[in-house]
Amino acid sequence: MNHFLSFNAVNKVLRKILADLKIKRKNFHFHSLRHSHVALLLANGIDLYAISKRLGHSDIRTTSNTYAYLIDEYKKKTDDQITSALDKTFNFGEH
Repeated sequence: MNHFLSFNAVNKVLRKILADLKIKRKNFHFHSLRHSHVALLLANGIDLYAISKRLGHSDIRTTSNTYAYLIDEYKKKTDDQITSALDKTFNFGEH
């Protein structure tokens, strides 16, 4: 006989672990780990298509729409890195 924990049971265990580690996070639940995972992947330059497949989304738009707030954050970071690289390459800002 298979036994599965309910979402509430998993969240209760997660809250206890966080409390034991003295990590105070309001409204943090098991599904938050999925968002943290996506943030980690994006921060490390993993392609959105690869993330979408990893999450089991059949359509990349699901990933894009769900994690748009993270995508925008990392797009800004990437844009800043591109600008910096171009500045260094072409000596922009130096007269």
